[in-house]
Amino acid sequence: MIYVVLNLVMAAFAVGLAFYIDHRSAENVNNPLTTMCVYLAVSCVAIALMLWSTFYASDRMPLMFFRLGLIAATVYSLDFCIYCILFPSYNRPTVVKTVKWGLVLVSVWFVFTQVTGITVTEFLGLSVDSKPLFKGQLTNYFPVTWFEVFRTILLIGLPALSVLIMILRAENRDDRLNMQKSLLNVLALVAGWISFWVIKQACGRVPMFSSLIFVAVAVIQVLLSYNSHQNFLYDFKYVVGVFVTFISCYLIPAAVVGIFFPRLWPEFAMSHLIFFLEIGVVIVVCIIISYQISKFLARKQYFRSFQYAEVFEEQLSKLDYAEDPEKIVHDMQNIFIHNLGLSQMHVFVESENILKTIYEQNGSPELTLDIKNAVFDAMLNQNRMVVLKSQVDNGHLFERNKHELLKLFADTSSEAIILLAEGRRIVGLITLGQKAGGNIYADYDFNTFTKFYSYFFVFGYYMRNISNQAIVGTVNREIRMSSQIITSIQENMDPIKNPKYDTGYIMEHAHNIGGEFVDLIRLSDSRHIFVLGDLSGKGISASMSMVIIKSIIRTFLQETRDFKLLVEKVNSFIRYNLPKGTFFEGVFALLDFNDDTMYYINCGVPALFLYTKSYNNVIEIQGEGRVLGFAKDIGKLIKVKKVKLNPGDVIVTCTDGLIDSKSLRGEAYGKERIQRSITENTSYMANVMARTIYNSAADFLAKELDDDVSILVIKRLANKN
Repeated sequence: MIYVVLNLVMAAFAVGLAFYIDHRSAENVNNPLTTMCVYLAVSCVAIALMLWSTFYASDRMPLMFFRLGLIAATVYSLDFCIYCILFPSYNRPTVVKTVKWGLVLVSVWFVFTQVTGITVTEFLGLSVDSKPLFKGQLTNYFPVTWFEVFRTILLIGLPALSVLIMILRAENRDDRLNMQKSLLNVLALVAGWISFWVIKQACGRVPMFSSLIFVAVAVIQVLLSYNSHQNFLYDFKYVVGVFVTFISCYLIPAAVVGIFFPRLWPEFAMSHLIFFLEIGVVIVVCIIISYQISKFLARKQYFRSFQYAEVFEEQLSKLDYAEDPEKIVHDMQNIFIHNLGLSQMHVFVESENILKTIYEQNGSPELTLDIKNAVFDAMLNQNRMVVLKSQVDNGHLFERNKHELLKLFADTSSEAIILLAEGRRIVGLITLGQKAGGNIYADYDFNTFTKFYSYFFVFGYYMRNISNQAIVGTVNREIRMSSQIITSIQENMDPIKNPKYDTGYIMEHAHNIGGEFVDLIRLSDSRHIFVLGDLSGKGISASMSMVIIKSIIRTFLQETRDFKLLVEKVNSFIRYNLPKGTFFEGVFALLDFNDDTMYYINCGVPALFLYTKSYNNVIEIQGEGRVLGFAKDIGKLIKVKKVKLNPGDVIVTCTDGLIDSKSLRGEAYGKERIQRSITENTSYMANVMARTIYNSAADFLAKELDDDVSILVIKRLANKN
């Protein structure tokens, strides 16, 4: 019965592997490996039913299940051959499908005419009765059955021929990655053959092991699946590094534990506790030594893992934007070189609808690219800011623009492109040359670049709008540019269109530009987010930080809808990505129109007022808040609060520029005057309320405001009769 269970376990494993392969497939294409897993599972189930029916059913039932399993195994073998012959393409021409199913019909004829019976016993295992290949005298010289020939063809003949064709086809292509995958597929077949031989040898001791023959097929399938997702070229240094690391960190410590175990075993008879303590100490010491060795080797170039994401993020977070532009670019280049060993790197920034290089390594000539290139439009349409040459060569995501993309890679001598864009507005471009050792950019690189895209965006934005004076131009031009950016931010808001609500805001900058902003973000028909914030600093620097934060908030909202987690991510971004000393004062709020509830997190906003119509009174509801950008873990310091909005209620929030502004006599405008102004103007629409509150402050001060002022008004309209 154990062999029935083992075959069912293998079947479940094959089904799980099919789901895993399908989940890992990034492209919407039929992966033949998934189908192969299904046929492997069917074969295992058929063998399990055959074994079960041997004990609990008629004599003909086991033979029927065996024939079904053999047919499924035949389909698997044919699919394996087709997979290898057409590798790496997943397309199956009609002629190939026709030949395949023709051979399947031949196999059906064979198993029902040439396989005459089976025997399953504890002493003989699984034996198959089949007609002899030859008749008469030849049987004495060639005692071979049809089943043995059939099994040899399926297990050795056709697979060997298919992998030979695969290798020959791979040699005619200039594709190192697929050549490596082809070789690994050959090794997968060899591993399967070795597993089959081991099982056959084991049958000499335990005959029933013959019912586990599909373990060898499972070995092939697992290795094929693993190879299909390997997008990293294994060079000599890497292989040697892995080998030395394995011996030093795993094999030797395991051997030491193995040596001590029999020496300490006599202690077990005397005292179980002493034995476990002693062997535990040995294991702990070996683990500590192994860990220290692995840390030491990880710092050496030959033994460093290609999984560099953790170090990469740490170095990106320490990039200091207070330095000179040339040093910032040089530091960014060094980060890439340290982690990937680039041959070259180009940084492009947008200027008058042209992408111009601001940094070229090794004195390479300046390059320019047309920002209206169809390639960039295709990337924006698919929302893929990172594209790798290996993906274009082997994938189907950019099939329509494949020629143009390959030309762009060739023109820039690059193998990876990172497009820097805010919405559909292109800010810049980073192109990365070949990696150290001639290796290609793989899925791991793509995932890493995508994960840390915000760092690259900050880098590009600063190069575009702050640091590179050759492109930004004079200070006056900087001011004009920032004003345009602020206008663009206002136009990019998602106004609340719910008939129960009216919103209005005002943003006045004391010196044309600044770090304050208001943003409205639509999540769904029933939920809306609003943000009011004030970033530290003045002028162009604060303005650029404000633009970046606004863009990052929307980027984070694509990754998470957890309201509190959103604020935590913004805090981390400000702390680790914006110039040192940058902080954020403001408020994040989420309006749920279904139950008219506002959830909010106070991030240091100086005033958040609620006017309740039922009491005709204005109260402060902000409570204690935490400024973003200082604390490392803000999650423990902030709380989500909520307030119910009834018809006629009004929410008003503002920055400290309105509260702290002083008149010529030195008297601050203060919160009481704001509350009075709110009460006196509740009959107006939200827009007018915001403007009236601002005008009231301006009249009181009798002079121009010395600080930026932002006001946001959200009004719950009265129900209409």
